[in-house]
Amino acid sequence: MPELPSEVILHILSFIPVPELIPGVNFQFYNYYLDARYGSIRIESIDHRTFRLIERLKDPVVARRVRRLVVRPPTLPLAPTGPPHNARATIRRFLSFMTRVAPEWLTVEDIIDSLMLVLPRLGNLTHFEIETWDIPPEMDLQPFFRTAWTAFGERLVSMSIAGRPETFYQFTSSEPRLFSCKHLGLQFTRELDTMASAAVTDILVNSVAPFINGLATQLESLRIWSWSTLDLSTLFLHLGAFPKLRRFHLRAPFNKAFPDPTGLTRLLEDNARTLEMIELRLNPAGSAMDPGIENALAEWFASHSAQPTVLSDLDSLFIYPTTHAAGFTALMMYVGRSAGTLRSLAVKDRYLTLGEVQSLVGPLYGLRTLRLNVRIWDVELFRLLEKSLPGLKSLSLYVGGSHPHRAAVETLFNEMQEQPMSSWDLQDIGVWQGGSEIPLSTMHLLARCIPSVHGFWGNGHMDSDMKIYD
Repeated sequence: MPELPSEVILHILSFIPVPELIPGVNFQFYNYYLDARYGSIRIESIDHRTFRLIERLKDPVVARRVRRLVVRPPTLPLAPTGPPHNARATIRRFLSFMTRVAPEWLTVEDIIDSLMLVLPRLGNLTHFEIETWDIPPEMDLQPFFRTAWTAFGERLVSMSIAGRPETFYQFTSSEPRLFSCKHLGLQFTRELDTMASAAVTDILVNSVAPFINGLATQLESLRIWSWSTLDLSTLFLHLGAFPKLRRFHLRAPFNKAFPDPTGLTRLLEDNARTLEMIELRLNPAGSAMDPGIENALAEWFASHSAQPTVLSDLDSLFIYPTTHAAGFTALMMYVGRSAGTLRSLAVKDRYLTLGEVQSLVGPLYGLRTLRLNVRIWDVELFRLLEKSLPGLKSLSLYVGGSHPHRAAVETLFNEMQEQPMSSWDLQDIGVWQGGSEIPLSTMHLLARCIPSVHGFWGNGHMDSDMKIYD
């Protein structure tokens, strides 16, 4: 019997109300079910369901389906210190707590030990993500990492790790062999730094930087996020060129992470020829209380006037330009450098006036996706966007202030319905106000004014208030 096309299978499966019944239909459906069920595995809790899942991964038929593994264990205490576990003892412990009624005594050590038993079976894994900042720092993760590299390191296309600086030392010391890795993500601790600054600098310069540089010739995307006061200046000063880098994501408090932004500027300049997507979320820490803290970031943006290749010819730009006038001027400079190529733009956390929106979108006739913070939403805003961006497909608006009164909403839509935007081909729209989404009923009123819209909040349909956030 010939295999059915995947879209036919999906249509047939939509008529089966209980997913667990799918494997019993035929062998093709059986394989489809296993691929869908076990293609992506997330370990985010420590309970019997998680351990049953890990036990299921011991089956080679199941294990070979796994392509993506995400490990985010919650905060739990370590087991009492004792002699190292041998394999047989680990298996006995695992089987014993599988039969327990209450999981309170389970530890992070249990889940790491249990995963180490199944990692060698995940030979087809291509995406691996692990967050370690909830794992006690005294726990040695090098055996876990080495087991992972032996099992699937050479096949990994995407690798992401989050943790403290000392965790990154363990990670790099385990000698990861990531010969196929094209996408790398590093997230640094969200806690207050407790290590001496000299020790942290040593890890960044002598462990993390060499590791990144070792992958430089193959990386297509690099994501570095820091949720702490960690100084990343020295790390960036020691990074080389990335000849294939297309996407660069950076989130960090500029005033803490980059007292010297020279290395960051050099990365943007040296890789400008290949970079297509850049995300710069550099909101300074404490700027909500003291806007003056943003001065250094605004000045750094402005300094790029002397480097014409920085943020040029981009396809996508996500940026927080500061609340300063110099920051908006720099944003306009970046937009001008990519006016002919930019397809996606997100301006974060700065609430724009109608005049600023007009200046911003004027050069971007070919834009397809737009995300803005605006002070108000009114008929003039939508008319402006319809006229300036006829090819726009997705629009996200974050509106300042609280939700308007019902009467004001009705007035807005009555004005818009007097001349529906029938020529606009906008397909998806999402509106947030006062820190939350506007009601679904209001979204439907908005959609009546823009007939082409068939999806809300990035979810592809208009039937629920599920949101896909950017």
